[in-house]
Amino acid sequence: MKKKNYQPEGFELLEILLEQSKYQNQLLGGIINNLDIMVCQLEKISKQTCHSLSEHHLQTNIQKALLKDIAFIFEIFKHQNPSEVLKIKELEELKNKIEECCPSKKDESSFCSYEPCRKPSKQPPGFNKSFEGVSLPKKVEGAPYPPIVKQDIPNRQPNFRPNRIVTKGQFKGLVSETPSSGLKQMGAADDAPDPVVFEKYTLNNGVSPASNNAADISGGDNGNVVMLTGNWYVQYSTDGGLTFTTLNPTTIFPNTLAGGFCCDQIIQYVPNIDRFIWLLQYQQATGGNNAYRLASASPQDIIRSNCSAWTYWDLTSASFNIGTDWMDYPSVSYGNNSLYFSFDVLDSTVDSSADNGLVVVRIPLSEIQQSAPINFRYTNPADSAVAWGSNVSQNTGDEVFWAGHVDNSTIRIFNFHESSTNYGWRDIDINNWPNNALSSIGPNGNNWLAWGVPNNAIIGITRRQNELWLSWTASNGDGGFGGFNFPHPHVQLIKINIGAYTLIEQMQIWNPDHAFGYPSLATNSDNEVGICLGWGGGGSLNANSAVGIMGDYVVWYRDGSTWTHNRWGDYVTVRQAAPDSRFFAGFGFVIIDTSTPAGANHRFDPYYVLFGRQSKLTPPIS
Repeated sequence: MKKKNYQPEGFELLEILLEQSKYQNQLLGGIINNLDIMVCQLEKISKQTCHSLSEHHLQTNIQKALLKDIAFIFEIFKHQNPSEVLKIKELEELKNKIEECCPSKKDESSFCSYEPCRKPSKQPPGFNKSFEGVSLPKKVEGAPYPPIVKQDIPNRQPNFRPNRIVTKGQFKGLVSETPSSGLKQMGAADDAPDPVVFEKYTLNNGVSPASNNAADISGGDNGNVVMLTGNWYVQYSTDGGLTFTTLNPTTIFPNTLAGGFCCDQIIQYVPNIDRFIWLLQYQQATGGNNAYRLASASPQDIIRSNCSAWTYWDLTSASFNIGTDWMDYPSVSYGNNSLYFSFDVLDSTVDSSADNGLVVVRIPLSEIQQSAPINFRYTNPADSAVAWGSNVSQNTGDEVFWAGHVDNSTIRIFNFHESSTNYGWRDIDINNWPNNALSSIGPNGNNWLAWGVPNNAIIGITRRQNELWLSWTASNGDGGFGGFNFPHPHVQLIKINIGAYTLIEQMQIWNPDHAFGYPSLATNSDNEVGICLGWGGGGSLNANSAVGIMGDYVVWYRDGSTWTHNRWGDYVTVRQAAPDSRFFAGFGFVIIDTSTPAGANHRFDPYYVLFGRQSKLTPPIS
């Protein structure tokens, strides 16, 4: 987060010291990086020296064998030719000369065994060509289908898949903490020069059917129409988010795709083409394909049809040449001329721990707007194995980005320019961050980070002009080499210069009393970065969600959770608002205990919040 222009006395000096410390860490990291080159050169010398010693040892053994053979021949010669004294003397002289060169009493060492140094984790840049695919459009209206009974399937393959563990990397630099982030309830005093205001806030405690395993909240708005999804339901509003109507997605679309509708959904409003984009995940058919359904509707169509008129395209696992492997944990974004979505690929064997990586798909916005066949391009999941669980970048312009951890001091950033059929990747050094097991305990003893998915994956990612902001959940502790010891899990955030692909800054969202996690980022038209994330724990706070603007050192919530689940949820969402793109639209949730005794039943209540700077209100508040 950036420094504010108001701080308590003495804070500026402390911040200068912190900046100097971070600068020294960066210098140290740069020295270590340059040492890798020196180590490489010394390693070559060591290898050549080792080969020379081995050759010397071999030649010495050959010479010793020659001495034995000459001695044997000499003895035979003496017995057979006693008169050949002169020749014997000549052989004696030859023996003495060889002995001078290679004394027989010399203590010979064994062959040299070459042991190469550990290689740096940073790899050279790479690229690959994307693949092509096509899907034909279909239309639906009137929600003519009978509802399908919700089935949370606890043994479906993604729930069995172990988390991808980020390993400890070489030392690149110590993490120096940024100022801690406070937690405030909406309506509390904000002493910022241009305070955050919450123009709209709507909590819906009547969603049904709704999953009791995870909330997975996503949404988008265009002013009059607001859409929001959670596992197993969709909500829409035609009065600017003041009231919402809840629908069952299985009544809107035919449920014949793959194994039927299941759970994960993403909503994104794309102002470029005035369309809501709705991505729905379907289950794997028995022995068959997994699938996604991509749907598009204008705000006018949503109002006219009560959210039932959609053009949609079906994309199965076979569409991406991955056979019957699972596709899970999607994300969606848009750029100047393209829609992007990503998903994890998981081996179709139920008990497999194979890590198949991430697929990123690019679709022309013009083809979606025209309800035409979509000609999409997609990446090879094996190339993005380290990015399993990660999301694509928001507000991404002419190029989409995604990223993954090679280890806790090396990040691999991928890019896919909308004018190219190739995508690429490169490794960047960052300061070592804490990568222990995630744990944060609520009042009822539940660890709200226990589920882990997506663990440390880079799920908060947005572009701000020529900067790429990336964020993820990190653990308590330090980065393995010392530095600041974070008391709770927190959010690590880095800024990358897109042109040079260098680290600009590394910061954190943390608090001494509780944890933060599951960050979602977006950029508004004023080039501010908004955030929605989870918070809680510390033994006394039930897990909840909050929103804020980076640079304020504070995040905001309104309603409190009354229960801590051991699976808080897989994501919350923040978007650039529309039509006023200076604001942010946030989509989060609270967890409410609905039973006696406590904990027998609970629900995830979603909310929509429109927030931004006070000076941007119309009319502004004086």
